[in-house]
Amino acid sequence: HRTAIDEEVNRLKLLNQIQEAKKSTNTKALSQKKGELAEALITDAFVQRFNAELKALSASQVKVELVKSKVSKGRVLHKLQLRGASQSGLADVLSEGENRIVSIAAFLADVTGKSNQAPFIFDDPISSLDQSYEEAVVQRLIELSQDKQVIVFTHRLSLLGTVRPFAEKKSIKPDVVSIRSADWGTGEPAPIPLSQGDIKTALNTLMNQRYQDVKKASENGEFEHAEILLKSMCSDFRTVVERSIESDLLCGVVQRFQRPVHTLKLKDLAKLKDVDCNLLDSLMTKYSGFEHSQPAESPVELPKPDDLLTDMTALKNWREEYAKRSVSEVSG
Repeated sequence: HRTAIDEEVNRLKLLNQIQEAKKSTNTKALSQKKGELAEALITDAFVQRFNAELKALSASQVKVELVKSKVSKGRVLHKLQLRGASQSGLADVLSEGENRIVSIAAFLADVTGKSNQAPFIFDDPISSLDQSYEEAVVQRLIELSQDKQVIVFTHRLSLLGTVRPFAEKKSIKPDVVSIRSADWGTGEPAPIPLSQGDIKTALNTLMNQRYQDVKKASENGEFEHAEILLKSMCSDFRTVVERSIESDLLCGVVQRFQRPVHTLKLKDLAKLKDVDCNLLDSLMTKYSGFEHSQPAESPVELPKPDDLLTDMTALKNWREEYAKRSVSEVSG
């Protein structure tokens, strides 16, 4: 029986080795060890980053705290709860905007503690936020963009209007891409809305591209199509004139979708003349009919394409002269 006994001894030795190996990989012991390491190396740093993010997002007054909830199979889990409360109950106490700002803080506290260089992608991060939180989020995203790529999807022009002045302070030029949805599909790149685009670029597009499209349609006998294009140009030109009043005539002191009032630019208003106001007033009066609905019995007659080109050229020349004009020229 010696051979059978030797085989059984070897089998029991192997079985004992397997059992010892299983003990060394017991998830309970692993979880305990991971919990101890997390308490010392992860949780404290995570909490500090979370509190720092709340402060950066102007939400320090929101009474929430991040605590370690449990360790499961080697994974450390955390939860948010009301400070001093036995249970979280966040959804019952915090507003929708506060919940969102706390979620953003927790997310940023998590990802900023990792070395991953993947870009940040946000889908309308300012939804449900008031203006103060909105500005705080924008400033935080701009800070993040100094180290990583930040991609933001939004349908709110107010977000774009808020990003620009804060990005300018950090010498950052955001890359703006407009995407439209039409009956033939979604996701197609489109021109940036005139209310947020560069005035010089918009004028050049109207004068060099859109004007040529109108002329070509007229020369080809497509008079109805040419009329549609011309009416659209008149409407867009009126928007450009309105932008020019904000940015040029009033020196950008106050602009739509932007909270800051640039009071230091008020001194530049001293170069304003009556002729400037008269020019822009005449253009606004002439082209407002194409931007606003009119009574059916009082249709607005479209200008000739060359007359429209003349008006656009006048605005372009005025903008260039007004930008170069100094206050001393007027006072002198």
